[in-house]
Amino acid sequence: MRRAPLAALALALVACSPPAERAYYTLRYPAPAARFQQPHPVTIRVKDLEVRESYDRDELAQRDDLVELRYHRGRRWSESPHKMISDVLRDHLARSGLVQSVVAEVGQQPPDYTLTGEVVAIEQVRLPEGAAARLAMSLRLVRFQDDVTVWTWSFDDRREVGDGLPRTTVRTQREILATRLDEAFADLDRHLKGEPPPVVAEEPAAVASQEGDRVRPEPASPLNALPQVANDPTPIPVGQGAVFLPAYTTGDQEPPVTVLQDGSVVSEGQAGRRVVLPPGDYDVRFGSGTFSQQVRIPVAVEEGRTTVIPPSWSGLVVDVVDAQFVPFRGSYELIRMDDREEFGIGFGADRLQGEQLRAWVLPPGLYKIIRSGGTYRDRTDFATIRLTAGELSRFTLVVEPDTGQFLGAGEADPEEAEQAEKSDWTLAGVLGGAATFNRTDQVGEQAGWDLGLSLFFDTTASFQRDAHQWITRLELEEEQTRPEDGEFTNEGDRLFLHTIYTYHLVPWFGPYLRVGLETKLLDRHQVFESPQTVDELDADGAVVETHVDVDRVQLGGPFAPLILQQGAGGNFRLLRRRTVELDLRLGFGARQTLANGLLVFEDVTGANDRLVPAEDATVVGPEGTLVGIGRLSRWVTITSEFDGLLPISDDDVVFTWRNQASLRLIRFVSINYRFNATRDPNLDVEDTIRTEHDVQLRFSYTLF
Repeated sequence: MRRAPLAALALALVACSPPAERAYYTLRYPAPAARFQQPHPVTIRVKDLEVRESYDRDELAQRDDLVELRYHRGRRWSESPHKMISDVLRDHLARSGLVQSVVAEVGQQPPDYTLTGEVVAIEQVRLPEGAAARLAMSLRLVRFQDDVTVWTWSFDDRREVGDGLPRTTVRTQREILATRLDEAFADLDRHLKGEPPPVVAEEPAAVASQEGDRVRPEPASPLNALPQVANDPTPIPVGQGAVFLPAYTTGDQEPPVTVLQDGSVVSEGQAGRRVVLPPGDYDVRFGSGTFSQQVRIPVAVEEGRTTVIPPSWSGLVVDVVDAQFVPFRGSYELIRMDDREEFGIGFGADRLQGEQLRAWVLPPGLYKIIRSGGTYRDRTDFATIRLTAGELSRFTLVVEPDTGQFLGAGEADPEEAEQAEKSDWTLAGVLGGAATFNRTDQVGEQAGWDLGLSLFFDTTASFQRDAHQWITRLELEEEQTRPEDGEFTNEGDRLFLHTIYTYHLVPWFGPYLRVGLETKLLDRHQVFESPQTVDELDADGAVVETHVDVDRVQLGGPFAPLILQQGAGGNFRLLRRRTVELDLRLGFGARQTLANGLLVFEDVTGANDRLVPAEDATVVGPEGTLVGIGRLSRWVTITSEFDGLLPISDDDVVFTWRNQASLRLIRFVSINYRFNATRDPNLDVEDTIRTEHDVQLRFSYTLF
């Protein structure tokens, strides 16, 4: 209640505050001096001009886009535009001395002609370089006795206004109106004298490119109805046009688009988004590989229209997974088979870290996928795929993460991909198993029989809507083997559960949050070929039990060990340029290993073997991956990937750094240099960095 008087006082002050100030503008200007010495002996009635409905209002109009008009509530015309411009036209014609009499209405003596027309546009337009005043009008002279149009004149002028102020815009529109009316009356004078109109030289027609006709905007083309064209919000300012390159995936997964004119780069963009350009002829370059390997398409840009390029190229997405179909950042190389052209090195994506696969954009044809560092002549660790123009192919490559060996490959099911695109939710599950009975007496193998039982279950649930993406994966794998006169032993035992949420905040950044666990469900044993005596130690190194003459000892039970994982961070698309592409994944992660009674077997020379208890461990620290592709010149490309983890508890940095530089000497000869470096203290007793170098001279030539 105490605040009520204050509120009433505030409302009273607001009510008594002065209204927002308005400014009023006019196009009227002092009538010009007479320009014609001898007026024509005719009477012209100047009828009130029509004004397009969008401009026949008090507020000044501003156009920020071809389809968007805004009106200034505080900036208004001093009178209705159609009356104001009609009066200016009468005054200008009467003072020019062109005709004997100018009237506004039909009197007792009918006029010889009627001058009428339309104000097509009167507005301020926003251009890439600033603001401009626009005035567009059409005039026509009609013979009164038979209502036949005998003369026409039209113009559509845009002149830049430096400061963009309304008064500057209106002043410029007034100058346009005065100048254009002088030109119109000079042309009308020639008509009334019976002189022919001046001859206008025709501009030479655009010359078609030597590599094919230019792509031009086609209003009737079905490509204009593509959803990605209709949904692209990129504005096209007045006086500009645009080029649109359809995307097979999300545009940021594909290489950048470069627009050149006379050999110079004038603009860059991405597939699936308009590239706004002034009208003219251009070359559009895009695709994977070096500049010389990219697709080149000549296009023509027209004002106010979008030139949609018909897809004549192919798209390829390669998903690299391990034997359990878990995606990871494995590497491979891509070679075109008909001319042995190498298009570079590619990587998979760790989608459980929120990364996205990058798409290849290539000419149609047959391609060979080889192991990184291999050659076209490889007879193992390769796969082939034929790419079709206008289509996106999805390929799955199964790779052993430690060795890079290819375990399998093939095209993904297109129906599954299509179904996934139609629904926000995607659910996939596989349950399988096998029972194997084997007997052998082959040389070099243990004679007898064995029985194998295996069971696996994989399921993935994913949700994708707008900027939100959530993926959960569950894997269960069990495999048991029993040899003749033996017991069942574990050959494979794994339970893996991981979930990640990613929000694509902007095209170049998306934060992620993930959690997961990995463990084993069954007992595991160390099996001996002959009975052994093994000491079991405690955490202090004291013997707590001795297993005498045993065939096997138990190493762990269910959930030993239990590995928990957490992480949060962001995926950054730092650069998408013609010369360089750079992606960064940066986050903070934690790993907890709970031993749960796990024992580690140690083979001791000259004494009993030992079972040592594993210790719980926690690793916390920043982690990240940086991937870059550089095109240094027409023939040189460099690919680099750095993946590392920095624990905050000690200096045991873990990283993998893979690099490749390719110099293409001629079309069928190239020199490749590879340098790889790995540091993982868990792999060696000594804390060392292991490196690998090699230089390859690759050449191939198609004889027929």
